Amino acid sequence: MPVHKPGRVLLHHVPLKFVRSRVAGGGRKSVDVSIALVPFIDFLIVLVVFLLTSFGNQVIAQTQDDTMTLPGAINTTDLEEAPVITVNRLVVMLEGRRIADTQSLAENPATQRIEQLVVDLDTLKKNWSAVHQGKPFPGQVILQADKNTDFRVIKKVMFSAAQAGYANLNFAVNKKAAE
Repeated sequence: MPVHKPGRVLLHHVPLKFVRSRVAGGGRKSVDVSIALVPFIDFLIVLVVFLLTSFGNQVIAQTQDDTMTLPGAINTTDLEEAPVITVNRLVVMLEGRRIADTQSLAENPATQRIEQLVVDLDTLKKNWSAVHQGKPFPGQVILQADKNTDFRVIKKVMFSAAQAGYANLNFAVNKKAAE
């Protein structure tokens, strides 16, 4: 018996043509590929729930900066999730987006609405109504304002929120102990 070059020999001696073609590497991959969608969707749902639970309760903490001092109050309740209007010494913001300058609002004594705030709150109201179909709109907004802010600015923000349909205004405060 002569010495042959080593190579693939497994099942080469089988006389069936399809076996020979598969063993020799002539087999083609299947065109129908099944994708496991259910585990992928489960993974995405778990990821979304994790992110919502992790970052859902930090709305107030993220928007409060170091230069702002919230007023204190004895009688408080926990805030529910709602759009947050932040008023500090420099700007008025809605959900972290700049709306107007505090100083320019304080200079004008007339009570007038802040147009950009009304438009943005109206957009948030429409988005809420689209997501929560059939439920009445609660009209809640959280006002987070520096305690040294001019009241004329707070009054304009409150007036603008009411014009946009947000009648339930909650103030973000620091809880004080009863004296």
